[in-house]
Amino acid sequence: MKVLFIPEFRNNPYQKALTDSLSKEGIEVNLGGAFNPYYPFTILRLVKNHFKPDILHIHWLHPFLLANSMGKTILKSSSFIVELLLVRLLGINIVWTVHNISSHETDFRSFELFFTRLFTRLCGRIIAHSPSAKGEIINTYGVKSSLITVIPHGNYIDYYPNEMSKAKARNHLEIGMEDLVFLHFGRIRPYKGLRELVDTFKRLNHSQARLLIVGEPFNKDIANDLMNKCEGDRRVITIFSFIPDDEIQIYMNTADVVVLPYRDILTSGAAILAMSFGMPIIAPAIGCIPDILDSEGSFLYDPREEDGLINAMRKASAYELREMGKHNFELARKLGWDEIARKTHDAYKECLKV
Repeated sequence: MKVLFIPEFRNNPYQKALTDSLSKEGIEVNLGGAFNPYYPFTILRLVKNHFKPDILHIHWLHPFLLANSMGKTILKSSSFIVELLLVRLLGINIVWTVHNISSHETDFRSFELFFTRLFTRLCGRIIAHSPSAKGEIINTYGVKSSLITVIPHGNYIDYYPNEMSKAKARNHLEIGMEDLVFLHFGRIRPYKGLRELVDTFKRLNHSQARLLIVGEPFNKDIANDLMNKCEGDRRVITIFSFIPDDEIQIYMNTADVVVLPYRDILTSGAAILAMSFGMPIIAPAIGCIPDILDSEGSFLYDPREEDGLINAMRKASAYELREMGKHNFELARKLGWDEIARKTHDAYKECLKV
């Protein structure tokens, strides 16, 4: 069986981890590589270059659907659907893993949803990472339940280096061992609720609390806005840059608890990453979060409650966070890639039967 993954996101370890495990199942997986989504017949060229795979496995749709104007978005999305119709006529099956219901930053959400609904009609199988995600896909796109396979997001336990002690990590960042460190790690984007996190942290009456915000901003405006928010509180530390794989351990091992105050989420690779480093987590009980986290390892709150986030942060200062982190690590261990690859292989086989 030959499978082509598109688009390829090299900074995201998800595809590589899945590819490596699928190869153990005897599946030949090729990553699409660099491509220009505005180039005519991009997908057909990729299919030709990779010798007509049995499965075209699409992971993220926004590079194929969205542009910087309404007209270009409609043209780009229409071309995408036409190409996939031709792909189906060539006898190639299409599988979609739903990482997001829709793009988090777009002015053309209604068009994206319209063309995504058309796209789902061309899929032989859709993969959701949790039962909640499956329900949201059904509600948003009107997809039949039988078309969707639930396969969890795998862990990152063996992917990133993790040898650094807490003391060494904190010494690197000049943070004291007695401090209570809240960490938000990942790309800085509006839907992640960081403005609200900074405002909430400033209300936290804890002199030894520290808030560490680490990641590459989506754009300069977001970075400047957040910097202005953080002004005046020396307890807030921002590191706005891309973090190499071998340095992630510095920030994870410095922290006492990871905070993910999402406004909206379907699947959270950041939560899986934190669990893989044995971190307790503060997060809203929305999307996939209640499916992968529980009260033994996390502080889940209702985002509709005005004081939901700050109450969760206050609770964190009074709990045995190390034991909670160990619990999350054990949960992460259950999300092994070999089992995920086996289930994905089964989904491919079901797709080919249709």
